[in-house]
Amino acid sequence: MSQDLAQSNAPPGRIYPLIICGGTGTRLWPLSRTASPKQFQRISGPDSLTFFQAAVQRHRGAQYHEPCIVTGAQHRGTVARQLREIQSGGRILCEPMGRNTGPAVLAAARLLMEEDPEAVVVVIPADHVIEGPLTRTIVSCLAGARAGRIVTFGIAPRYAETGFGYIIDAGALEAEDDGQGVLRKVGSFVEKPPAAEAEKLIASGGAYWASGLSMFAAATIDAEYARFDPATHGHVAAALDKAERTRDGVFLEGDSFRMAAKQPTEQAVFERTDRIALAPLDVAWDDVGSWRAMYEISPRDRNGNVLQGDVVTHGASQTMVRADTRLVSVVGLSDVVVIDTPDALLVAHMDATQNVKHIVETLKAQARPETERHAEIVPPVAPITLDVATDTGAAALQSDRFNLGMGEIAVGQALDLPAGPATRQVIIVHGTVHVTGAGWSKTVSEGGRIYGDANGPIRVENAGDMQVELLYVNVETRGPAMPGAVADPALTVVGHG
Repeated sequence: MSQDLAQSNAPPGRIYPLIICGGTGTRLWPLSRTASPKQFQRISGPDSLTFFQAAVQRHRGAQYHEPCIVTGAQHRGTVARQLREIQSGGRILCEPMGRNTGPAVLAAARLLMEEDPEAVVVVIPADHVIEGPLTRTIVSCLAGARAGRIVTFGIAPRYAETGFGYIIDAGALEAEDDGQGVLRKVGSFVEKPPAAEAEKLIASGGAYWASGLSMFAAATIDAEYARFDPATHGHVAAALDKAERTRDGVFLEGDSFRMAAKQPTEQAVFERTDRIALAPLDVAWDDVGSWRAMYEISPRDRNGNVLQGDVVTHGASQTMVRADTRLVSVVGLSDVVVIDTPDALLVAHMDATQNVKHIVETLKAQARPETERHAEIVPPVAPITLDVATDTGAAALQSDRFNLGMGEIAVGQALDLPAGPATRQVIIVHGTVHVTGAGWSKTVSEGGRIYGDANGPIRVENAGDMQVELLYVNVETRGPAMPGAVADPALTVVGHG
């Protein structure tokens, strides 16, 4: 039990942590990649918790239920593995595609309401670093949330940050709306102001950084979404009603979810509702949106250096050096960041780390794989042609009408199958996959079958926490064989770590 929880005088009842595992964290490249984003990386080296695991650990104890985690289907296996590492359970809700935080939060709220109509939810970004009595403040807002308030948590600004949103305090709420006396009225929201405006906001004394944390009854956010965006509310409700519910998680139906407006919860509801309230947080908080931010939250040696991995320095100061797989040495440098991974090296001035995203944009324009995945991720084993020995001699399972092959997909990885007729089929021998085609998606477990789609390629993602084994079957009479039964240059393998 955390210290702040043990000391709190909390009302009875428990809160559902809702952890949002979206985003790619491009400013923390090359550590963070599309396939293995920031939230699943270890905060301070190979022996530390990941950002996601730290978020789970912050919200464990007598006042919390097990978490509900919203993530992309391709990351389900990673989420399950990292939960297992810290001996935590949790419900996993998988999005077929990202639609920002609004639809994700709404879908999770409706899922929780199915079992607990009175559920109160605290929304937690998976990639922030927070230290201090967070639970104490959350618990003090429970009565307000039950009374129908939507609480957004603010951080007293330390400087004029232009990359954060701001919440303007408009005074205390009436006592009947806030039994604990912590909730404030919200005057307005200001989205990422220029430096001069940010300085004025801070000088006014009533501005807070928007932390990304919020709290409300699930029924409240559901009702407000229906009021302000009934179309999106209907699409999300349909995606959950048609979801595939398996032992590995709940997989939202893609056609409906794709039609939901791609908006954050703040825009969709918070900035429009009269139920909004502000709760200031007295904690150390950072969204770790750059390598400078990572440097600031990390322990430093007497020379101001943050050294992670096998690193040797001489005459270096105020540097951050991270070595993943080999020795890195730095001599006579100051105010620099050096991040070494097996397939990419970043060297940047500390004051320019916000611009790392421009490197990622350039690499994406060049279709470089270094933006997608780490080189150390082993791609799925290429399917092979099977020869089956019989008592009467060797019989190859291949002819001009038929061929057969096998393949594997590791946890957190995926492969792409090119467009083709329904006679090209994949049978799941072991494990669970999430399959997305041209306008459709489904989850397939052992014994299930995937049929080729002439309308477009098919992505097959390992949606479980074990290696997937596949059997390829092609019964075409002419044309190219099923990918894997024979060599096929059109087969594209995509790794997800």
